[in-house]
Amino acid sequence: MYSLVRQDGHFEMVDATHAGGVGESLDLGPLRRSAAPVWRSLSPAEKQPWNRFVRTGSVEPGLVRSSILASWERCRKKEVDPTAGKGADYLPLGKLEAKHGRLADVSSPLMETLYHCVRGTGFVVGLMNPEGYILRILGDPKTLLHADPLGFGPGANWSEDQVGTNAIGTALALRRPIEVTGTEHYCESHHPWTCSAAPILDPNGNLLGCLDMSGPRENAHPHIMGMVLAAVRAIENRFGLELSHAQLDEAHKHLLAIFDSVSDGVITVNARGRITNANCAAARIASRLREGLLGEDIASVLGVDDLLAEVLSEGRGQWEKEVPLRTPAGTVRCVLTANPVFSEGGREAGAVIAIRELQHVRPALKSQCGSARYTFGDIVGESRSLRDVVERARIVADGPSTVLLLGESGTGKELFAQAIHNASSRRHAPFVAVNCAAIPRELIQSELFGYEPGAFTGAQRGGRAGKLEAADGGTLFLDEIGDMPLEMQSNLLRVLEERAVVRVGGNKVTPVDVRLVAATHRDLQEKVEAGAFRKDLYYRLTVIAFTLPPLRERIEDVPLLVERHVGLLSHKIGKGISKVHENVFAMLSAYSWPGNVRELVNMLEQAVNLSEGDEILPSHLPALFHAEALVARPGPTAASPEEGPISLTSLETWAIEQALVRYRGNMTKVAEALGISRTTLYRKIRECGIHR
Repeated sequence: MYSLVRQDGHFEMVDATHAGGVGESLDLGPLRRSAAPVWRSLSPAEKQPWNRFVRTGSVEPGLVRSSILASWERCRKKEVDPTAGKGADYLPLGKLEAKHGRLADVSSPLMETLYHCVRGTGFVVGLMNPEGYILRILGDPKTLLHADPLGFGPGANWSEDQVGTNAIGTALALRRPIEVTGTEHYCESHHPWTCSAAPILDPNGNLLGCLDMSGPRENAHPHIMGMVLAAVRAIENRFGLELSHAQLDEAHKHLLAIFDSVSDGVITVNARGRITNANCAAARIASRLREGLLGEDIASVLGVDDLLAEVLSEGRGQWEKEVPLRTPAGTVRCVLTANPVFSEGGREAGAVIAIRELQHVRPALKSQCGSARYTFGDIVGESRSLRDVVERARIVADGPSTVLLLGESGTGKELFAQAIHNASSRRHAPFVAVNCAAIPRELIQSELFGYEPGAFTGAQRGGRAGKLEAADGGTLFLDEIGDMPLEMQSNLLRVLEERAVVRVGGNKVTPVDVRLVAATHRDLQEKVEAGAFRKDLYYRLTVIAFTLPPLRERIEDVPLLVERHVGLLSHKIGKGISKVHENVFAMLSAYSWPGNVRELVNMLEQAVNLSEGDEILPSHLPALFHAEALVARPGPTAASPEEGPISLTSLETWAIEQALVRYRGNMTKVAEALGISRTTLYRKIRECGIHR
C-alpha cells in the first residue's frame, strides 16, 4: 500500500504500510515504462454526448443522467476548461491537517481496510475536506502513477469549480453519494477513470468531508459504491460515538459539580455494597478523605450492617433512618435515606445513600413551623386584673415548667404563649402552635408524634416528623387542649414525663426537649369530673395556671386597645386615620364584648375600611353598637317646676343626634326623618355644635 506525498512542488510515492504513512520513496522509472497500456482509450461513440455538450452547451435528452448534466452546466457557467482537469489549487498539508486532523485520524484505519478489500484492482482511496482539498490518498503504485499527472494528491483541490464534474466535487456539491464514470467527467483527462464518493456528515448533519474510491473505468463495479458508503457510515458512527462520549463527559462534569454542591452527603455503592463515589459533604461527615472512601465496604464505613440489606438484596428504599455514624473524629448522629438503582434489565445495580447530620435536620424542620412574634410589650392594657397576670407570667417565663392559660375565646391566650416563649432562654428555638380542636381526632396523633413510612394509608413515602420533634429545643403551644381526645391524653402525659416520642408505626424512641404551654376556654375541672379529661394530665398541666380576664372586666383598657389597633389597621389597609371620635369610645365602652379583644379588633377593621376621612366616626360602627347606644342614651325628660321647661334647642339637638345614629350619618335620610331640608339640617347641626 502506497500513498502520494507532495514535496518541493511535486508528488512522491511512499510506502504507507508504516505508521503515519511514512516510508522510503519508490523508484517510479520501471512503473512509468510499464503502466501506459493499463488504461484503455475511449471510442468516439462513447465520447459523443460529451463532445456535443462541450461544443454547444446542450445534449440530447436521456443520453446523460440529470445529476451529471446539472453538474456540467455548473462547470460551464464557472468556465471550467474541459480540456484541462489538473488539480492546480494547493494548500499546505500541514494547514489542512491542523484543521481536519481528527477527520484524518478517524478515517485512516477505515481507508486502509477499504484499500485492502480492493487491492490489485487498480483503485485508490481518497479522503477530502468539506471544500474538496485532498487530505490523504492510498492505493496501488500503478494507479497512483496515473493520478500523478492529474495533480490527484494531498493538498490538491478537487471541487467542481477547479476540475469539473467528478465524484468528489459533485458529491460535496450535492451533499449526497454519487458515481461518475468515463465521459461523465467534465474534463477529458478524467475520462479513463471511474469514481465513487460519498459525503461524511457529523451527528448534527454538518459536512465533515468526503470519501472517494477512484480507478480504471473498465474496472467499475456496483459494489464499489456500497463499499464507500459502508466506510462512510463507519466513520460517521465513530464521530457519533465521540460526540456521545464528549456529551457524556460534559454531563458527568456537570453531575460532579452538582454532586459536590449538595449540602447533604451523597454516596453511591454497587450491588456488592462497595462505594463507587462520594461527594465532599459525605467525606466531611465521615471525617475521611474522599479518595479513601472509594472501594470501601459501605457497612464498615457507616457502621450499619443491616440498613442496606433490604436496599441491596430486596430493592426496597429506606427513608430517614436515624443512625449514629462512627467516624475517626467521633460519633455523628445522622439521618440516612437509601434508594436502590436498577439496570436497564431491571436487575439491581447498586444504591444511592443520602446522609444528613441530625443537627441540620432539625433546624430545617423547625424553620417550617414558624416563630413567635409577640412579647409582653405587645400586650395592651393598664387594668389591674391584666397587669397582675402579665407580671406573674414574666416571673415564670424562663422556667421549664408547663404553663396552662385559661380564659374565654379571644382574650389573647396565644399572645401570652408567644410572650412567655420570647421571654425565655428558648426564644431562639422554634415556637410551634397546634390547635387541638382544629385537627380531626384520627390525625392528631400523627400530627403530634409523626409517623414512619407506610404507617397508614395516605402516609407520605418517607414518613414525617411530628410537631413535638419540630419543637425540639423550643416551645410547643397546644391551644384548646380541652378538646384533645381522651386516648391522646395518655400519650401526651408520657411525653411530658419521659421527654421522648415514638412515631406512629415505629418503635424508635427519639428524645425531645420541649417546654409545653397549653390553653383552653373550657372548664377542665368540670371535664375531669365528667371523665372527659384525665385527672393526672390535669394536675400535670396546672403546675402554673393563669386565667386571662375577659375584656368586659377590664373595660378601662378599651380606649388603649382602640388607639393601638386603629393605628396598626390604618397602616395595614393604607388609610391615614389619626383620630377616633369621642362618641365612638363611649359606644365601645358601653358594649359587653362577648368575643373579647378578637371581636374588638375585627370591629375596628370594619370601621377603618369604611372610613373616608382621617377619623373613625360612630357611623362607621356596626348597627349593633348603634342599637346599644340608643338604649343607653334616653331623650330629655320633663324638668321639675323648680328647673323650668326644657329648651327647644336641647330637644332639637337630641332629635338630630338620634337620627344621625339611626341612619348612620346618611344626611338625606336624616333630613327626611326630621321633616326638614338638607340645607336646614346642615345649618342646625352647625348651630347646635353637633359632631358627626
